[in-house]
Amino acid sequence: MSEESKALTDKSESSSFEDLAAAAAEEIEEAKLAEAAAAEKEKSPEVKNDEWQDVLGSGALLKKILKQGDEISGSRPQRGDICRISYELKIKDSNNIVEKRDQIKIYLGDNEVLQGLDLALTLMYRGEECILQLAPRFAYGEMGLKPGESLGLVGQCDEPKYKGPIIGPDTWLEAKLVLHDWSEEPEHDVLSIAEKMEIGIRRRARGNWWYGRDEPQLAVQLYRRALDILDESEGGITDPTPSGELTFANQALKELLDERLRVHNNMAAAQLKAGAYEAALQAVTRVLSCQPKNAKALYRKSRILSAMGRNPEALEAAKAAAAAAPEDTGAKKELQRCEQRASRDRSVERKLAKRMLGTTDVSAKSDAPSPDKKPSRSKILVWGSLLLSLLVGVASVLVYRYKMQAH
Repeated sequence: MSEESKALTDKSESSSFEDLAAAAAEEIEEAKLAEAAAAEKEKSPEVKNDEWQDVLGSGALLKKILKQGDEISGSRPQRGDICRISYELKIKDSNNIVEKRDQIKIYLGDNEVLQGLDLALTLMYRGEECILQLAPRFAYGEMGLKPGESLGLVGQCDEPKYKGPIIGPDTWLEAKLVLHDWSEEPEHDVLSIAEKMEIGIRRRARGNWWYGRDEPQLAVQLYRRALDILDESEGGITDPTPSGELTFANQALKELLDERLRVHNNMAAAQLKAGAYEAALQAVTRVLSCQPKNAKALYRKSRILSAMGRNPEALEAAKAAAAAAPEDTGAKKELQRCEQRASRDRSVERKLAKRMLGTTDVSAKSDAPSPDKKPSRSKILVWGSLLLSLLVGVASVLVYRYKMQAH
């Protein structure tokens, strides 16, 4: 097993490794923000608003206040709060606008906007306006953004595309950000099913966007938040029967469960990409417990089991996926891969068995000599000695008979 494979396998030993990683990252991030907030409070009142502030102390996120907010109250939004904001995002030192949103609501800390904006909002007061300069790591990262790619805007179902120049891995952005106000996230129990669906879908869509940008950890974070809101605690969703069928109080609850299963399916894909195999297997198992013939879940189960080295089980899942979706090319290719892997495994097992038993391949050798194969020197000597012995014996008999006739 390669070092890379071993490392990925080690990750899967804990089904919640990505939770621990996310928690650790969150603690580091909160510590930086707390330090930045403390430093900001200690600043001399003579500091002018038009000076750039190094928010994280690394030069990667700079802030300049345009309009002071309500500092008297001393309150700032916390993670999970619903913030109403406006922002305009453009490439630094240019007029190329990337995004522009007015009066939108976001859940702070959910990465529903770029990470630089998410971080800055935790240090802003109600009514504050500021300019931000974002290093690539807090904007579009190493992937950047190309014309025609999705912007992943929260609440935009039509998936608007980027139309500006290429944003490379070294491109800094500048944002004008306004924090209008915020409120605490309401308890989930008071939300209607329709409201839960709306929030769950927007989180899943944003998670899909992060997944497509090769950020599986951020995708998992959004999927988990979607699952939180898509839960139903009134008993309307029952446990599956042995056949996998479910009974529902109404159609709305069925749609809620279907959306929840879609999130589990997507989360399994993100966990697989992150190397969290056990967690990914649990996610698809939840889907299959309610929808035993879900082709996408069966396909991903096969991929997960293959990554875990459980090839026979992976083959069975691939067969089930191909049977559930006969026209799906992805399922067909996965089945072919599993069958080829099974064939190689059987060949290796046969060779190992022969080595252990000390046997040779009967088909490789034959008792009959090859027609064009010359007899060996040892065989010539044996046959020669036998022929000489025979001649000596015959001569002895003839000499004996001659002597008897002479007498």
